[in-house]
Amino acid sequence: MRKYALCVMFFVLLFVLLISGCMNLSNTGEIEIYLTDAVLPVSDIQKLDVTIDRILLMSDTEDASIVVTDEATAVNLLDLIGTEISFPVIQAYGTFTQIRFEISYATITVNGQEYTLEINSDSLKYPFTEPIDVNEKTVIVLDFDLSRSIKYNGSWNSSNPDPSKFRVTPVVHVRYGKLYDINGRVVNSNNEGIVHALVALFDTEEATVVASTFTHKKSNNWEDGEFRILKIKPGKYELQIFKEETYSTWDDADEIISATPDATADVQVENHDINNIEILIE
Repeated sequence: MRKYALCVMFFVLLFVLLISGCMNLSNTGEIEIYLTDAVLPVSDIQKLDVTIDRILLMSDTEDASIVVTDEATAVNLLDLIGTEISFPVIQAYGTFTQIRFEISYATITVNGQEYTLEINSDSLKYPFTEPIDVNEKTVIVLDFDLSRSIKYNGSWNSSNPDPSKFRVTPVVHVRYGKLYDINGRVVNSNNEGIVHALVALFDTEEATVVASTFTHKKSNNWEDGEFRILKIKPGKYELQIFKEETYSTWDDADEIISATPDATADVQVENHDINNIEILIE
């Protein structure tokens, strides 16, 4: 989608599961589940509504699987940048091997006009690399990468897009364990915040993009140029910053792997959140 198919992450949904167990306290635990996502440039998109019908934690034992929620919930993902909402608390106990969620309906609003998105798969299954025993607090992040999930077949015209050319095949990446946030601001030489910059977090050992997001415009919750990357595993990373005039020339989101950033910063995540990183773009 050219500039509209960028790897941008982190509008955040919080699903809280309180696992209290039905035997004794030694078998109780707590799971927090987050759904994050990536999306098209915010300058052209007013709303991105997704209806989630059900979320389930699956076990190898069929009768041990649990429903996180089966109440259809419509969420505008653009309203969830750096924020969290909670779902009802449930009670359960067991070992889980995958998470599944079902999406029935999605729409995108471009310059005041709403378009229906055709969903290619409505039941999404994401296995864990190893089973999760619910006997202690565990955080699960579902990174809903809309830069790869939503496609537009043909040249993008934000004033008059063709609804038949939208396609949705949800792509979700899963993270879990001890996870921490990275907060910062991108500024110019006059200390003015730079909005709509693409902030990508690279794993320095594997040279892969772990997460990405846009910098914010000034609002009640944000200053110009602020960003937040949520729920990252401990490790060594590099933040790469791309101005809008840089990433707008890309033909595909994968160009982020080889593109030259406008600024960089090294980050080491250990056992706490990383706050107040300031990155200068000359």
